[in-house]
Amino acid sequence: MIANVKEFEKKLIDNDLNRKLLAKEMKISPATLTTKLEKPDGDFKLSEMVAIAQITRMSEKEFIYIFFGEKLSFNESPGNQAQAAI
Repeated sequence: MIANVKEFEKKLIDNDLNRKLLAKEMKISPATLTTKLEKPDGDFKLSEMVAIAQITRMSEKEFIYIFFGEKLSFNESPGNQAQAAI
């Protein structure tokens, strides 16, 4: 399952794809892709996530947001976060 299905669907549209075409590009069945996208226990392998990111031309930030649901700042270091917690 991915965190932001709506954003994922937008990426497909932006790349003139649909789920069936993406599954074909990934060499998996459309049913398998749907399960991985929608079922709570449907997880992607890292290699599958990378393949989707390459096929849909995701940026690093889009990748993290779509798959993990987090908007991360790449300018924050762990040290800065630790100081903010003090």
